[in-house]
Amino acid sequence: MLSVEKVIASFIMPPGLFIILTMILAIYLLKKSKSSLIKLTAITLLLLICFLSTAFGVQVLLHPLENFAEQNSVNALEEHPIVVLGGGLNYYSKNKAKPSLHSMQRLVKGYQLHRKLKTPLIYSGGIAIGQEKISEADTAEEFLSSLGMDKSFYISENKAQTTFENAAYLKKWIEDNDVEKVYLVTSAYHILRSAAVFKAQNIDFLIVHSGFIYDHQFSWLDYLPNRGALTANLSALHEWIGLTWYYIRGRI
Repeated sequence: MLSVEKVIASFIMPPGLFIILTMILAIYLLKKSKSSLIKLTAITLLLLICFLSTAFGVQVLLHPLENFAEQNSVNALEEHPIVVLGGGLNYYSKNKAKPSLHSMQRLVKGYQLHRKLKTPLIYSGGIAIGQEKISEADTAEEFLSSLGMDKSFYISENKAQTTFENAAYLKKWIEDNDVEKVYLVTSAYHILRSAAVFKAQNIDFLIVHSGFIYDHQFSWLDYLPNRGALTANLSALHEWIGLTWYYIRGRI
C-alpha cells in the first residue's frame, strides 16, 4: 500500500504533475497540430522534464561530477590551510541571513578538518548579486563560532561572487602569506569546476569534498519523478554549463 501511495504522490506533486500536464499537451499537439516542429518540440520537452526529474538524469549529469570528487578526494593528514568555497545564503531580511544547506555542508567539513589539523580556515564568499548587505563570509564566521571555533583561526574572503573570483581572490591571499598548498573544500558536484579554476590560477591544492547531494545507490523510486532528483540535476547542469562557459572564456 505504501508503494502505491509513493507512486501516486510522485505524479500529483511537481515535478510529476508537470510531466502529466506536458504529456497531455504533447498528445493533444500530436493529434491536432500539422507542424512537425511543434510536435518535435512537445516530445522533446516531455522527455527533457522526465530526464531531469528522475535518476536517469542523475546518472548522466550528477554522478560523473561526484565520482570525480570521490576519486580525487584525499585523507587530510598534512597541515595546510583550509579553503572553503561559499555555496550561497538564505536571506531572511536585509540584515539577516544564514548559510544555505550546501554552504553548511561545506562549513561542517571545513570545521572537521580544522579540528583535526589545527590550521587556519578561510571561507570565500561575498555579497550575493541583488543584495546589499551580509556576505557569505560574514555568516560563515557566525556559523563556525556557534560550533565552537576559535575566531583567531578564521580568515574571511568576502568579495568573491563566482567560482572564478573565489580562486582569483584566494590566489592573492596565498601569495601574500607565502602559502605553498591548501585544502580545497566544496561540494562533490562543484569539485570539478573548482579544481579546474584553481589549477588554471596555478594554486597548489588537495581536494576534500564535503559530500553528495543525491544517492549513488538507487531504488526503483528514484526512477519516478521526484524533487530531489530535479534539484540535483539542475545543480549538475549548472556545473556543466559553467565549465563550458569558463572554457570558452579561457578561465580554465
